[in-house]
Amino acid sequence: MTVIPLHRNTPAATAGPADLTVEQVKTLLAPINPSRVQNLRGQSHLEAWDVRRWLNRVFGFGGWSDETLELAPVAQMEINPGRWTVIYRAQVRLTVKTTDGRVLTAYDDAAMGDSRNQPVLGDAHDQAMKTALSQALKRCAHNLGDAFGLSLYNDGSRQAVGIWSAAHPKPADDADVPAVPDDAPVKPEPAPAVEEQAPATEQQVQRSKRAEGGPWESSPQQRQQQAQQQRPRAVPHQQQAAPSGPSRDYLAAAQATESREQFDQVRAAAVAEGAPVEYLAKLDAVAQQKEQAAQQQAPSKPAAPARPTVVPSGPVAPDPEADAARQQHAVALAELLAAGKALALDPSHLDDIARAEAGCPAAECTVEQLAGLTADLRAAAEGAAA
Repeated sequence: MTVIPLHRNTPAATAGPADLTVEQVKTLLAPINPSRVQNLRGQSHLEAWDVRRWLNRVFGFGGWSDETLELAPVAQMEINPGRWTVIYRAQVRLTVKTTDGRVLTAYDDAAMGDSRNQPVLGDAHDQAMKTALSQALKRCAHNLGDAFGLSLYNDGSRQAVGIWSAAHPKPADDADVPAVPDDAPVKPEPAPAVEEQAPATEQQVQRSKRAEGGPWESSPQQRQQQAQQQRPRAVPHQQQAAPSGPSRDYLAAAQATESREQFDQVRAAAVAEGAPVEYLAKLDAVAQQKEQAAQQQAPSKPAAPARPTVVPSGPVAPDPEADAARQQHAVALAELLAAGKALALDPSHLDDIARAEAGCPAAECTVEQLAGLTADLRAAAEGAAA
C-alpha cells in the first residue's frame, strides 16, 4: 500500500509595522537630506533614481517591487513641422516587503508625463512614458515618509513631518525625541494652477500665515532679494533653487496698459500661468481704478472741432457687448484650465496644445477655439478614466 503524504499550504502570517527593523524605522522617520531635493518648474521634487536607491537602502534588494497598472497615451501633437510633444498617463503600484519576504504593504498612484518639442516621435513617446512611470512611482513612495519626499508636500519644506510613530515607540534611553512632538505649521501642497473663482475677500489675500508672502504675493524683484538673503543658510555646494512664482510682474504690466484690450491680454496671461484668485482680484482692482480715472478725465477733454456733435459731453458709456464678450472669453479660458488640471496639465502644456491646434497660445484663442480644446481634453480624460 502506497501512502501519499498530505501537504498543507499554510499561509504566511500577515506582516505589519512591528515587522520593520529598528534601523528601518529610524531611517524612515529621519528628515530628508536637503542635498537630495531638486527644483523643477518652481516645485521641489526628488529624482526617480534617487527614490529607487533609497528603496533599496531601506527594504533591501528584492525587498520591494513596482508594477505598471496602466500606461496610456493622452496626447500627441506636432507643435512645429518635425517637432513633437507627447503626453502619457501612468498608474503604478509599489509593494514593499519585510526582510523575510512577506508583503508589508502596497500603494497605488498615478501621474502624467510629457516630452516636449522632440525631433523624433519615437523618442518623444519613450521619454513621456518613462516620465509618467517615474512620477507615479515617486507619488507611491512618498507614503513611506520623509526619506521619500513626504515633507516636500508641505510647501516644499525640508523639515521632517513624520518624526514619530505610535506604532514604533521611541527607545527608553532616547531622551532627545519627545513621545508626541509638536508639529510644525501645515502649509498648502504646491499646485501648478488654480481655477478662477469669485474675487477673494480682504482676509483671503495671504494664502497662509507664513512670515513671508507666497510666490504670487511678491514681485520678482522681492523674490530675488529673499533668495539672496537665504543663500548664506544654504548647504555648501548645493545648487540654489530658483524662486517660484510668476514669470513677470503682472500688476506692473496692468498699470502700464493703455486700453482695456491690453489689460485683458495681461490678465489672460496671468490666468494661463496659474495666478491665484486673490492675485486676479488685484488685477481687476487696477482695471477698475483705471476706468474710474478715465471717466473722471473724459469731461475735461476738448471736443473735436470737425464734428462737435458726435463728441460725448460726459463720461464714456460702458459697452455691455464688449464686457459680455470679455466675460465669455474669461469663462472659456477658465474651463480650459480646469479641463487641463483634471489631466495634470499645467498652463505651458495647454499653450503647446493650443499652438498645435489653433496656432496661438491659449490666452489668445477665440471662445470657439477654447471650447473645442476643452472638449478634446475632457474626451481624453474620459478615455483615460475608462
